[in-house]
Amino acid sequence: MHLFVSLAAHGWHPAAWRVAGRPGFDGAKPHLRAAAQAERGGLDAVLVGLPTASRAAREAGRIDGLRLDPLTLLGLLIGATERIGLCGYWPVDIAEPFHVARVFATLDHLSGGRTGWIAGLAGRAETEGRFQRADLPYEGADALARQVELIDVARQLWDSWEDRGFVVDRATGTFADSEHVHPIEHAGRFFTVRGPLNVPRPVQGQPVILQRDVPAPERSGLAASTEIVLGEPATLAEARTTCAEWQALSPTVRYIVRLEVILGETEAAATERAAELDALAQDRRLRFVGTPEQLAAHLAAWQAAGACDGFDILPAAMPLDLDHLVQAVVPLLRTQGLRPAGYPRRTLREHLQLVRPLSRFAA
Repeated sequence: MHLFVSLAAHGWHPAAWRVAGRPGFDGAKPHLRAAAQAERGGLDAVLVGLPTASRAAREAGRIDGLRLDPLTLLGLLIGATERIGLCGYWPVDIAEPFHVARVFATLDHLSGGRTGWIAGLAGRAETEGRFQRADLPYEGADALARQVELIDVARQLWDSWEDRGFVVDRATGTFADSEHVHPIEHAGRFFTVRGPLNVPRPVQGQPVILQRDVPAPERSGLAASTEIVLGEPATLAEARTTCAEWQALSPTVRYIVRLEVILGETEAAATERAAELDALAQDRRLRFVGTPEQLAAHLAAWQAAGACDGFDILPAAMPLDLDHLVQAVVPLLRTQGLRPAGYPRRTLREHLQLVRPLSRFAA
């Protein structure tokens, strides 16, 4: 069972900031603590930057909509962790492939091969007013086509360096072997890009690519452009259907269910916490309320039913729900053989049992 945690300073319930023990904006501190705690629990990865609420809810002034820049935050977390994967949200709406490829290649080298790119469309409401780019498609088939092309070009740039391209042979004076560093001349519908990338091939070959689930008619277009799908199904039946659809399109895709959790030492305590939060703000996410033992059983049952390959846990209120997850739920999953003890492997790809891709230019 793959296990991620999505970080949010106060938590994922819209009222979490009102019950937090530390009011105000603490900057990096809660993220540093959470990443360290997640690593102690041996989780596969932490995810940063995904929106916790709609723009309309944030602008109403009653929702904690403050988010540190995820890529800058990833750089900080690289220095504070050693083994856990680090995935950052960079929507493709206004992104350029050379910039994305260079940043994530850099992060992958700095982290020793632990990075993932959460791609996807933020949408018109999130993007258009901020960047004033009337020339870009923010929605519909054109936006999807631009997304697919951008990811493909980024992958070409990562592949432009073969593993043998970076030589640094002082005796012969060879810094890079030009036979294994390849120019790319991409001229597509949305992008014209010349390579190679000015950063050597990432440690993982390519950083892991994650995307949020999309409506069923759009899945076939994205199947070749993603490795991890983050879904928010409403029911077990929906999760099973969606998981099967993705795996029919691409057997290597991992379907991960995002699940908000509210935990307590007893079911009554968890229910009381949920009622307290819900009295302050409405919450419509798929969620679980109960004890660590009940959550471990719930996760195991969903995976056994073929509903998913793992879970992205959204702690309703930080740090309490993350602490329950790491200190109580993970040990129970280990006793069932569903989670390893620690990190038997090094890179995020290895954590997720994803193949390290060869450069498309390699002979």
